Amino acid sequence: MPQHANQELEAFRMACASVRACLARGQARSALDALQNFTAPPRAIAAEYWMLRGHACMALGLASDAVHAFREWLRVEPESPDARLRLAAALADDGQGRAAEAEVRRCLQDGERSANALFILGRALMDQRRFEEAETCLRDAIGLDPTQITAQHNLSELVWMRTGDVAAASVELDRALYAHPAVAGALRVAKARLWLAAQQPERALAELESGLADAADDPGLLRAAAGMALQFDGARALAYARRALRVIPNDWDAIAVFGNALLATGDAGGALAAADRLCARDPDHGEALAMRADALRMAGDPRYRALFDYTHLVHAERIEVPKGWPSLTAYLGDLGQALDALHGARIHPVANSLRGGSQVALVPERSDVAAIRAFPQAIDGAIGRYLRALGTGPDPMRRRNTGAYRLNGMWSVRLRANGFHVNHYHPKGWISSSCYLRLPAAVAGCDGEGWLRFGEPAFPTVPALPAEYFLKPEPGLLALFPSYLWHGTVPFPGSVAESRLTIAFDVVPAAGRPAPSVPDFTRIVS
Repeated sequence: MPQHANQELEAFRMACASVRACLARGQARSALDALQNFTAPPRAIAAEYWMLRGHACMALGLASDAVHAFREWLRVEPESPDARLRLAAALADDGQGRAAEAEVRRCLQDGERSANALFILGRALMDQRRFEEAETCLRDAIGLDPTQITAQHNLSELVWMRTGDVAAASVELDRALYAHPAVAGALRVAKARLWLAAQQPERALAELESGLADAADDPGLLRAAAGMALQFDGARALAYARRALRVIPNDWDAIAVFGNALLATGDAGGALAAADRLCARDPDHGEALAMRADALRMAGDPRYRALFDYTHLVHAERIEVPKGWPSLTAYLGDLGQALDALHGARIHPVANSLRGGSQVALVPERSDVAAIRAFPQAIDGAIGRYLRALGTGPDPMRRRNTGAYRLNGMWSVRLRANGFHVNHYHPKGWISSSCYLRLPAAVAGCDGEGWLRFGEPAFPTVPALPAEYFLKPEPGLLALFPSYLWHGTVPFPGSVAESRLTIAFDVVPAAGRPAPSVPDFTRIVS
């Protein structure tokens, strides 16, 4: 082998070793960065290269990029069941349920009947809303391996969404809890999330405390207990957060829940220090930015207004009429009808902001329905105008503005009467949204029912930090705002037949030229 080829191979091997180390430390972004300068790996190391690249992309939520990487791995090793299963998992994450199913079924036909294969098949079937088949696959996966935590999570969530019954959703969790103590902590966390979804945080915390009685230093249980106590008891949350930090002092989630617990107990200075620690690691992370703004606001520091600048950072305008529809009303009618057909679940997902409704993921470019496929066209103009109005600058929103964007996840939510979104933010987003398609009669009033609210944390603080800004929904209105802004909805009354139908999505920067600053845009805000 020529000397330059040996040098190239060695460089690739060193890069792969660095990526393995980064992935082991949970540093997926650093792992992917280590591979950016290597695009055509030598055949001797190509399989490892594409495998690692795919795993880094999956960890970062870059499902489409992971699909490409795993396809390349499978091209290099066409008989590898691992490559095919990883590709299937990435396809499922990318919303390509049919393609994922085809890859998994080929593995099963080749004799690869593992818990992992059945779990991925269950995920692919869930994506296609074939819920009964999906439940069977997930139960089969757990039957082969009850310690498959992700399968346990998915099965419990699926049963919960179909029944709204915590006991029914917990059957397999409870069975595995006592038979497999090595994973009992993770299983208790899954069960606690069910109780939280049922709006019973005290029972959720009791479940976690039962686990801590047997494993006092379990980091997952401590983190979860701190987060759960945060819903109603700041002092208990702080005590659990301190214990978690003693066990895992550099863990992001432990630092984050510690900072929020300090906000819950009125320690603005301590919370600001925790936020600064997180911002030093990732200055664009929504969790760090929201905590920093809350701490500054609690301290009476006017710098928080630069982050929670509702006047300039919250924008609302009507979407455009896509080609093929005579009016916005006609388009919204077709789109609403198509989405109603997709909302098959009885109740909201676990670990989600909505209460009293259902949610479905959308991948417009792969939809069979013209109205759904046209939605990106309908919102493109509004997003472009938001970016141009945003301009460039040193703050967390403007410094990322390249003038170009890509959609990073899209979903529809249908809320029933008395439904709402708890206050939340999107920690890994840049721009978030809500597009209103259909609204109950109560929202048309002036008392805020069903309106979008900003600025109030998801947990009680001392002193209280109430919502500061409200936006009145209207059919066809698209609201755009920073992903780190606390946002939720005010519950609305109504009849059983009434619902509030929306589409939401996240926007992240894409390569392009920075957008120029322009005069402020027009806002439709009440």
